[in-house]
Amino acid sequence: MKKLIALAAAFAALFTASPALADQPYAVPPSGLTEAYFDMGVTEASDKVANGCFNMGWTMVSSTSTTVICEAKMNTMQSALSQLLIGNSYSTPPKQYIRFNLAGAGRSTRVQATGWVETQMAFGQVRKQEMSSSHYHNNVMALFTAIGGRFPPGTRFPNHTFFGAGFEETGGKGLRITEITPGSPAHEAGLKEGDVVTRLARERIKTGDDLLDGLRKGVKKATYDVEFYRSGSEMEVEVERRYRPVVEAPDLSDLPEVNEPTEPVIAQMPLSAADELAKFAKLRDDGVISEEEFEAMKAKLLSSN
Repeated sequence: MKKLIALAAAFAALFTASPALADQPYAVPPSGLTEAYFDMGVTEASDKVANGCFNMGWTMVSSTSTTVICEAKMNTMQSALSQLLIGNSYSTPPKQYIRFNLAGAGRSTRVQATGWVETQMAFGQVRKQEMSSSHYHNNVMALFTAIGGRFPPGTRFPNHTFFGAGFEETGGKGLRITEITPGSPAHEAGLKEGDVVTRLARERIKTGDDLLDGLRKGVKKATYDVEFYRSGSEMEVEVERRYRPVVEAPDLSDLPEVNEPTEPVIAQMPLSAADELAKFAKLRDDGVISEEEFEAMKAKLLSSN
């Protein structure tokens, strides 16, 4: 849950100006897409993603066994900036959506994410802007790992040095180390759980974006300095620059083959049948879901009422 709380803060900044160095892709799958694998069935993975959305405080727009669509919250500044980008003074307040598509992949489920912002203009036209920045990609990839996903085999990490530690926010200065990977650069440098890192490669550390900035700067030289507090004392160590290894495929031979769902399973929503049908119709009209998906949802909805 701590990871999801930190991620919620990160997603709150998706449309604000992000640091130049943090806005570089961290995990780069071979496909170049924002995706992850879940070592479970498609329906179970769909539930994982849906619960992740709920835990982030997002609104569930629709959820089937193969597609989850969430509306992520926007603050006043994000809404204003997005309106300047894709709308005008007569358009509705912008909304941001993330769609997760799920499909069986051998003994795992492959989940791909696409995000966009949309607003409705004065005469009903809907304008959309795809979320394709590295900042967005990094946050969604972090969400995937926080809810149990793994990076696809062949994923590289070319833009940031490997540190080998988990962090949590302190509510003030620095990030606290919650775990250390044995044999990692952080471990070999003598860092420990509970240390509060305040600077990394001369980058002041307060947030996850700052950390990515520091890890990006850390690739410039063979070593970089890390400043931290331990038991109230300020300390500094030198850490070796090392790149995270390319992700290898895990051994899943003990897992059963994933079977594709035979039909979508609609999540129960606190709306009337008419309200749900109207929402699905709007998603179809806006091009978010296909006519076939709409008809399947409609049939399921009507048969359950």
